[in-house]
Amino acid sequence: MRLRASVAFLLVLLTGCAGTAGTADGPSGTKTGAVPTATRVCDLLDPDEVRSIYAGMRISLTDYAGPVGDPSFDSCQITIDHGTTTSSLIPFQLQVSIDPVTPADHQELLDRYVAEGLGASTPVPGLGEAAHFVGAGSLQVYADGKVLRVQGGGDDNAIRLAELVLPRLAELAPAPEVGTVPACDAVTAQAEALLGAPAEERRDRQTVDELRCEWSAGRDVVSATVRGYGDEVGRMWAAERPGAETLHIGGLHDNGVYLPVGGVYYWMGDQQVGIYVRHRPHDTEDDRDLLVGLADAFAPTLLEIAPRVAPPAAGH
Repeated sequence: MRLRASVAFLLVLLTGCAGTAGTADGPSGTKTGAVPTATRVCDLLDPDEVRSIYAGMRISLTDYAGPVGDPSFDSCQITIDHGTTTSSLIPFQLQVSIDPVTPADHQELLDRYVAEGLGASTPVPGLGEAAHFVGAGSLQVYADGKVLRVQGGGDDNAIRLAELVLPRLAELAPAPEVGTVPACDAVTAQAEALLGAPAEERRDRQTVDELRCEWSAGRDVVSATVRGYGDEVGRMWAAERPGAETLHIGGLHDNGVYLPVGGVYYWMGDQQVGIYVRHRPHDTEDDRDLLVGLADAFAPTLLEIAPRVAPPAAGH
C-alpha cells in the first residue's frame, strides 16, 4: 500500500468534527448513544476514563468519520471542559486506521512526516510494536496492523490514552469499501491528463465527513480530498509552505494555493468548503497547469458534492 494522503492535512483536521457527541457531566457519566460493539472510535472510550487522564469538569466525545485516504481513519474528537472562563476549549483527536497497515506502510508514513517538514520522529518505548512522537504533541503507535494517533492534549496524556485504547483496537468495525464515486468520475478526464495515461486503479471513498477521489497509473497517483467545512488552519498552512503561489479558482479571487511539491488547496462558499488536490510524483514545470486544471474542474460542483456544510460546534 502506498501512503499518499498528505500528512499535514491530516493534522489540519483537528478543527473539524461530526456525528453525535457524548458527554459526561459528572463522575458517573457515560458516552451518550454508546453501544456494546465498537462501531466508532469513540465507542472505545468512556468519559470517566478520559477524565482520569485529563481531569476536567465535562468530557465530550464526538465521532468523526475520517480522515479518508491511504490508509483511512476513524476518529474521536475529545473536548475537555475544565469549568473555567479563562481557559478556552481546545479539542484534540484520537484516530485509528480502519485499513490494514503493514510495518513497511507504517515506516513510510513516518518517513513522510519528516519529508513534509513536520519534524523528526522520536521513538517511544513500550507502546505497541512501534511508537513515535512526530512533531509537537502528535503520538503515532503501530500495533496489530493498525495505526493509532493522538493529536494534542499533552505528550504524557497521549501515552496514557494510547495505553488505554491499544488493547481494544480489535473491537473496531471494518472500513467502508473503496471503489468509484460519481463525483470523482466527473473529473476523471482531467485526472488522467495529469497522469498522462488512463487510470489503472481507482480508490474513491466517501464518508459522512469527507470525500476522497484517487486515480493511479504506474507510479503516478492523483488524489482529491473534499471536506465540507472551513479550515483556517489549513489555509494558513498552505500559504506558508515554501514556494506557495496564490491562485484564483472557480472565478473567485485569491481563494487557492499551489504548492510546488504537487498540491493545490482551495476553498469556496459561505462555509469555506475545502479541497486538497495532490499529485505524486510531481514536476512543477510539466505538471503545474494540469494540476491546477484538475482543481478548477471540481469548482462548479464543489459545494454540491461536499459531504456536509459545516461541522457542529465542539461538544454539541
